[in-house]
Order: sequence, then structure tokens, then C-alpha cells
Amino acid sequence: MHWLSLRVRLACGVALLVSLLVPPYAPRPAMAFDDVRSFDQQFLLVEDGFLMKSSSLTQQGGRRAYSEAIVHTVKEGDSLERLSLRYKISKETIIWTNHLPEGATIHPGDELVILPVDGLLHTVKAGQTLLGIADLYNVPAETVAQQNKIKGSFLMAGQELIIPGGKPIVTKPVVVAAATASKSSVPKSNGRTPPPAKPMEELTTSPTSGVLQKPCSANCFITQYFTSSHYALDLQEKGGGAVYAAEAGTVIRADYGWDGGYGNVIEIDHGNDLVTLYAHNKELYVKVGDTVQRGQLIAAMGNTGLVYGATGIHIHFEVRVKGVKKNPLLYIEE
Repeated sequence: MHWLSLRVRLACGVALLVSLLVPPYAPRPAMAFDDVRSFDQQFLLVEDGFLMKSSSLTQQGGRRAYSEAIVHTVKEGDSLERLSLRYKISKETIIWTNHLPEGATIHPGDELVILPVDGLLHTVKAGQTLLGIADLYNVPAETVAQQNKIKGSFLMAGQELIIPGGKPIVTKPVVVAAATASKSSVPKSNGRTPPPAKPMEELTTSPTSGVLQKPCSANCFITQYFTSSHYALDLQEKGGGAVYAAEAGTVIRADYGWDGGYGNVIEIDHGNDLVTLYAHNKELYVKVGDTVQRGQLIAAMGNTGLVYGATGIHIHFEVRVKGVKKNPLLYIEE
């Protein structure tokens, strides 16, 4: 009996050893996988106990801001006004979020992103920070962080943020009435005849990225940054260069002379209380009342006004929001 028990134990030990070393048998059909196809994030997520369709993903893999919102498919009879009442957000928020042109109409089948609060979406650019973005829209950084559930200050390029209460930085500019012979409509030239405007085919360059166009060519570089004693960017191009409009707008100032140290100066109103200023120009190619486009040639770089030395040829570039001078690097990309 003892001998039989010993044999049973030995057999069990051998079986256990074999089972550990040899993989289990499975028929070949059971091991075959169906062809795996790539779907464009069309799956469901479970969040707080609710099933919801996933939002699109950025290339970096982060959730887009409107995962906190919904996508409304327009039905017959829908209008922006009715959607505004239904979702309790302003009509402007729907227009800004979906980049609809002024006076646009919606049609059945259109998909509209509906934010949970009034405001707009901002796509994070490389180098932007939470504080910088908040300052850009004059919205507290804490409000942006809370709305987007941001912990810390880390942001990814391409990430989309809801800006509660935010408004577009650039809107339709004001229209300035200017008579041809009016003193205010012709650049002051200290008795000199203003230079003729450039031919239309020479008026544009390839616009750069950023909220605003870089006001000079790709060859210009920053010589002085925005500081507590210098509320602008100074940009220089060796030998001088062209000066371009930072965004579409209306010229509200185009003066020759000293002008408080600005020298020959231009100001452009871009709407929404956003104004850009271009100082120390050699020549001006626009006058008050002119409508300009983003990247349009408006002046030649110079060293008029309060500039030190012959080597000081540059453009003094200011960005003003509601009369407050802002750091231009928040608005342009180098």
C-alpha cells in the first residue's frame, strides 16, 4: 500500500513538471486572428458611469478640449439662434468655435461643436504656456485650468483648450472714413511728397503662422525684447527691409515726422480693440483709411525718430489690446 501511494505521488509530480514545460494544445483556427483594421477613434469610453463616443485625438494622443462638449448634427429647421437657446450658449460661441464666416448659414447634416460654456477653442502652439494663453485672451489662468482639468502647467503642442469667456483676438476692423484731400488721410511728410504706393503685385508676402503675422521677412531677427521699460519688439534686417501688416485691418494712423520718437509711424486697427504699431519707418506705402491684408507691404524699414546711430535701422513693433501694450511674442511666432 505504501509502495502504491509512492508511485501515485511520483506520477503526479511528473505530470505537474510536464504541464509547466509544455504549452497547452489549442486548435489552429483558435490561434488565428482576424485582420486588424484601423478605425479613426470610433469607440466608446466609460467616464463617470456614462457611455460616450470618443472625440478625435491629436497626433500627440491627447484628448481634444471638446470631449467636454458635444457634437450636434444639424437637422432640418435648426438655426444658430435655436441652437443657442437649446444649449444655453451664445450664438457667437457657436460661430467662433466652428470657424463659421460672418453671415454663414447651416444646413442639415452639418456637424457643429457645442461648448459647455461661452467662449472659444484655442489650439496650443509650440512654446505657449498656460499663463501666456490666459494673458492672450485676458482670462484668468485658474479659470482656463479649471475648465480644462489641467493639473500643473504642462501643455502639449496641438492640444485644444476651452477658453471660458474668451473672444477672438482678431475681428472685423472698424471702417475709417477718410477724404482723399483730408489732412488726416495723407501721411505727413514735412513738406515732402509722400512716395507712391507700391504696385499691387508687390504688396504681399507669404503670411507666417501665429495669431499675427511677423512684421518683417524671415531674415529679420529680434534685437530688443519686450521689457518693463520697452513695451515692444525691435526687429532688424541687415541693410533694411520691408515692413508687413501683422493682420488684416484698417490704417488709422500714417504719419511722417518725429511723432514722439516713433518717427514715420503706422497704426492698424484689426478689430476687437486690437491695434498694431510700426515705427521708425523710412517710407510709408499706405494712408489713413486704407484697408490692408495680412502680410501686405505697408512700409520700408528705417531709423527715423528716436533711434541711435546709423546702424539702428529696424522696426519697432507694438501690440495693443484695449489700449494696453502687450508682449508681441504672445501673438507672433519667430
